[in-house]
Amino acid sequence: MNFILLMSILAGRSVIADEINLPLIQFSIKPRLCVLAAGEEVCHDELTVKWSAAEARSLCLYQSDKVQPLRCWENATQGEYQFELTASVSTDFQLRENATQKPLSDQRFRVVYNDKKYRKERRNPWSFF
Repeated sequence: MNFILLMSILAGRSVIADEINLPLIQFSIKPRLCVLAAGEEVCHDELTVKWSAAEARSLCLYQSDKVQPLRCWENATQGEYQFELTASVSTDFQLRENATQKPLSDQRFRVVYNDKKYRKERRNPWSFF
């Protein structure tokens, strides 16, 4: 089958459709960003993954550096999964069709380092407040 994917970001959600008019899938990850302070090397965060579709789908959630799925749903119109993530680099997550392993949507959890030397001061040097 030849699939043409249409991806747009609407309010932080990925929406994807293909040429055979499968229902749209809304996929989100929260939080999407972890800012590490000076001296921190690893981000510990609780992530919430949500997805919904107009028709029942069998989907699995994958993390980019893992072979096994984090969670799968069978014939569901929506899904939610909460888990603890420990990461030092940005990580991608994908929703894949269970039967074909075809990626339908992805989201990135970004890890950024808050390096003081690159940040602009918030106040003027002559201000006392």
